[in-house]
Amino acid sequence: MTIENLLKQFGFTVKETRVYLTSLGLGTASVQRIAQKAGVKRTTVYAILENLLERGIIGKAKVGKKTHYLAEPPEKLFSIVSNLRDNMKTALPQFNALYSKGETKPKITFFEGKEAIQNVYDDTLREKPTEIFEWNTNAYFQQFPKDHDYLAKRVALNIHAKRLAGSGSVWQTVHKRRDAEQLSETLIVPKEYFWPEIEVNIYNNKVAFMNYAEQMSVIIESQAIADAMRQVYDLSWRGAKTLQDK
Repeated sequence: MTIENLLKQFGFTVKETRVYLTSLGLGTASVQRIAQKAGVKRTTVYAILENLLERGIIGKAKVGKKTHYLAEPPEKLFSIVSNLRDNMKTALPQFNALYSKGETKPKITFFEGKEAIQNVYDDTLREKPTEIFEWNTNAYFQQFPKDHDYLAKRVALNIHAKRLAGSGSVWQTVHKRRDAEQLSETLIVPKEYFWPEIEVNIYNNKVAFMNYAEQMSVIIESQAIADAMRQVYDLSWRGAKTLQDK
């Protein structure tokens, strides 16, 4: 890292850097001399020197009747860091008072492309929830081959599932009768009432939407949203029981 870039991290502007480095090389010098050497206008140099003087890294002295400036030893730069740290410690309670710990914003992650749907399934396995609430789509079986091992991995992790699907779907014809071995409870409702093109999963503090047609998915991470969606799911589950297809 160049010393110019380092000074930038200390909060120096480009012109302040030029004036400061020039002062380091000149020693005690007049404003005019510093301005000539730094290639900065004299009026600007005067304002910069006064600013650096307040920050404690430039000093001044009388030479005859004229005021000259001189750079303090470079070690004085540490005072900037030290003062900033001390001021931050003092102000920290004010920052914490402004920071809302109870109302965090939802985190939203988008996936697109061939792996978009798989990314959600992988996330449910990483999260290892006790149970997943699912609105299922038959599109799952159109995208994934018979040897897709997600269900086996879910069972191996002892993750249970509630599944809602439409009549005539593979969820009804194949998987409903395997509920016990797949740690699932599946409700089937008439196709005219429920035949979604997307799948929705609710697990832990997340809600995931999987759009098979457009090969994209969204995971919303928010406890409040996940809890609300569980209530919605419970209502749909209760309603599905009155319509279920055996």
